[in-house]
Amino acid sequence: MSVSMSTLHLGELGRGDMQKRNTNRANPLITLAWGFGAISVGIKNNLLGVWILFYYNQVLGLDAYLVSIALASALVIDAISDPVVGIWSDRVRTRWGRRHPFMYAAIVPFALSYFFILQEPIGATDEEVFARLLVLMVVMRISMTFYEVPRNALGPELSKDYDQRNTLAGLSSAFGWFGGAVLSHYVMSAYLLEGSFSDAEGYKLLGFWGGCWLFIGTVVASLGTHRTIPSLYQPSTKSSKFKVVLGELRETLSNRNWLILFAAGCVYAIQVGADTGTTTYYNEYLWQWRPEEIAIFAVYQAVAVIIVSLLAPYLSRGRNKKNVAVAVFLLATLIGPLPYFLRLLDPLTDLSTFFLNGTDHLWWALLIHSCVASSLGALGFIYVASMGMEIVEEVQAETGRREEALLGTASSMMHKLIGAGGVLLAGLIVSFSGFDDPNLTYETASTSAITSFSWIHIAFSFFLPLISTALVAFFKIEREDHVARTKKLGYAREKA
Repeated sequence: MSVSMSTLHLGELGRGDMQKRNTNRANPLITLAWGFGAISVGIKNNLLGVWILFYYNQVLGLDAYLVSIALASALVIDAISDPVVGIWSDRVRTRWGRRHPFMYAAIVPFALSYFFILQEPIGATDEEVFARLLVLMVVMRISMTFYEVPRNALGPELSKDYDQRNTLAGLSSAFGWFGGAVLSHYVMSAYLLEGSFSDAEGYKLLGFWGGCWLFIGTVVASLGTHRTIPSLYQPSTKSSKFKVVLGELRETLSNRNWLILFAAGCVYAIQVGADTGTTTYYNEYLWQWRPEEIAIFAVYQAVAVIIVSLLAPYLSRGRNKKNVAVAVFLLATLIGPLPYFLRLLDPLTDLSTFFLNGTDHLWWALLIHSCVASSLGALGFIYVASMGMEIVEEVQAETGRREEALLGTASSMMHKLIGAGGVLLAGLIVSFSGFDDPNLTYETASTSAITSFSWIHIAFSFFLPLISTALVAFFKIEREDHVARTKKLGYAREKA
């Protein structure tokens, strides 16, 4: 009496897998709606990655280390909520499926918290500003978890096709960049800021318009994918006993390829955290731009990234995603810190290593650099996101369970916890460099302070991505493995 594990696991699959074998490729309109939802994530990322540290530190006057403590604390709470929502979303059974109830619940608090974060608290003390920022950040981050964890988990459910998953990841990247770069960054710099990055009124307007677009993005993604609910995987009733759940978690998360991407993400999370708000410091003090001078950068960056994102499926067609991703990341690691490094070398040599501030040559050089660096980074992450989708079927073949949300949130929890350390690091770098000094003059900020800041930041910007890329190189799922596995699991045949 011998029963193979694959036969046993197929017998354990949920109703969605046993009855719906035509879900190998997603309808184009569904993929578009799903990808459009990333606009909201892009707007949120732009706020946290570009504006918030500078706004609270340089506009509202809160010490950088206090801002970073609030941001990091909210990120820790967010990290803890990730696997809770992920496991809940994987196991819940409702008439609206596993994912959509959470997405609908997040829409209003996500948009409102974004709006209020950028409304100036008139007459508040530093302690009150800190507490207000912390509470609003926690609300926004948990709301985002309720939206983005299920939305991400929908991706591998919508399509099992090796190449179409690149399209899904590419659309998500494209719309995310459109939301962050065009709707947030360009509009903010070109129209909302009145000639200075320190204009408080501009940030209030960003809160309003960003909140509106964030609301639109979440609604479109939720309603636009709603009709797929009947064809999505429905889990069988599972034990809620802690010991059983813990055993299943251990079994799922012991997957070798998941552990590799997890480790790579942990290293990169430090870099993402340390990058928080750095762009605005560079623009204000190193390059000494006015907002309107570089507002168009965001549009060109977005166009470049959107083009690359849409080309991603074709650039990797017939190739293994891992190899393409590693090559792209290596190139991005070399190019990313280059202009900052050349500028810092300038006073150390008799040569002119980079263009002078205020010149057309500098403007064009930084525009081209920003487009190339952004495109390479986005392209690499499209392939990594798509690689992560392949782990879902590998785990399903091993355990009989589809746990898209768990696989995503278990890693994101640790990445956010580690990233919180990176956010603290960003605040410490800003403080250490002298930007918290109440007597700081613009001349000092644009010379010794920004020089110290830049050298420290460049070191992190080079070595951390390099280590992360080296780890990605150990990923082992190839195209042929995935095609064979989806066929064995009973999904529609796809071409190699």
